[in-house]
Amino acid sequence: MLKIIIILLKYINSYTIYSFLIILLLLSSPLKIVKAQNIRLIQDAEIELYIRDWIEPILKVAGLSPNSVNIYIVNDDTINAFVAGGQNIFINTGLILAAKEVNALIGVLAHEVGHISGGHLNRTVNSMKRAQETVTIATIITAGLMAASKVAGLDTPAGIAKLATLGPSIAERNFYKHTRQNEKYADAAAIEYMTAVNRSCIPLTELLKTLGKQELLHENRQDPYLRTHPISRDRISDIMEATKNIEIDKSENLLLDEIKFKRIVAKIIAFTNTPGKTLLLYPKDSSQIDAKYARAIAYLRLPDLDKGMKEIKELINLDRNDPFFPEVLGQMLFENGQIFQSIKQLKISAQLLPNNPYILLSLARSQIEYAENKENNDAIHNLKKVLEIIPKNIAAWKLLSIAEARNNNIGLAQLASAEAYFLLGQYDLSIQFAEKARISFKKQSPSDIRALDIIFFSKEKLSRIRNLDFN
Repeated sequence: MLKIIIILLKYINSYTIYSFLIILLLLSSPLKIVKAQNIRLIQDAEIELYIRDWIEPILKVAGLSPNSVNIYIVNDDTINAFVAGGQNIFINTGLILAAKEVNALIGVLAHEVGHISGGHLNRTVNSMKRAQETVTIATIITAGLMAASKVAGLDTPAGIAKLATLGPSIAERNFYKHTRQNEKYADAAAIEYMTAVNRSCIPLTELLKTLGKQELLHENRQDPYLRTHPISRDRISDIMEATKNIEIDKSENLLLDEIKFKRIVAKIIAFTNTPGKTLLLYPKDSSQIDAKYARAIAYLRLPDLDKGMKEIKELINLDRNDPFFPEVLGQMLFENGQIFQSIKQLKISAQLLPNNPYILLSLARSQIEYAENKENNDAIHNLKKVLEIIPKNIAAWKLLSIAEARNNNIGLAQLASAEAYFLLGQYDLSIQFAEKARISFKKQSPSDIRALDIIFFSKEKLSRIRNLDFN
């Protein structure tokens, strides 16, 4: 990491170095958690891929484009899921753990899709102060993009990346409460969607029964889901009645889905609890995949590299086509200073899952740290692929600025920094870096035009902010 800082110092003045160092600390520290207020987002290649695979058939049945709906995982042990800011679904890790079965989780997702298809949030928001909500949601999503999965490395190797928002918790906002009528509609929609994709609603009713037992508790002791999604005996009975005569053709992949579900549960537990607690929950006499996975992560966090590598290598030998086991191993090796070996494992992961932005981001980080010309050039290529998929990924722009600076492409490095600062809302700095970048570019070249765009839109943003402050 010192190598990276030295490169940055060559072209960043003293006024901006502090901000860059903050980002670099996020990229390097396995234990660093940036915490503000109540929302902490998780981005993990494996968790997001599985959940996306489960929800996409639901979205298609609902008549929604899968690309138009965003899924965000919130690192919060309370049970909650909600729709906010249009077509953004937020799921607490607490709900994933409470679900017990994969179809319970999918049922909740189907319910939230029902709220989207029913336009419930839009009608609610129209009667509120929309500006405040828009700012809050934008802040949360920006924070999530900045987290950038393993590259942020905020909690251990292969770590589930976390980053807090800069705004207040939206999980607690009363205007996200749904009426009983909305809940009834969303339940009916969930039944329709789940039936269409041959999934049972019974696990969902069991989860609702568990949550319903909290109704007698004081509101402060209830999980947020209960406060935003009213649960009644009638509601549960209605779901059970509507589904009792529905024949479900159990998916051939249900067993595989349950294995995947247990894996993400193990991963969440291993990264959000102490290693000691994880090892108690997944003792060494258990040979199940999820148990070995959890133990591998726990040993890494101790750290006990030898035991961790033994567990993860056994998993790799079980399935050479699984992209996530070499990803975890690659992150383990990176955090322990074995950069070249880290690259080898992450390349295997990237070959198995070539278009996953989070794996490519992790690989690029290792390649940049290795400080060899070919790997650095490959890192630039990988980062550009990431930005094609997630153009607003702040971590990718930061890493790209480092890689371009290492190649002495100072203009491109400064332009990448300008992109990052624009996304961070630091418009004075985005203007500063874009103007510096233009010195290196041929006038009216694509890079020059992009720099001009950043300057124009940054000034426009600053003008709006100043007008708001004035008013």
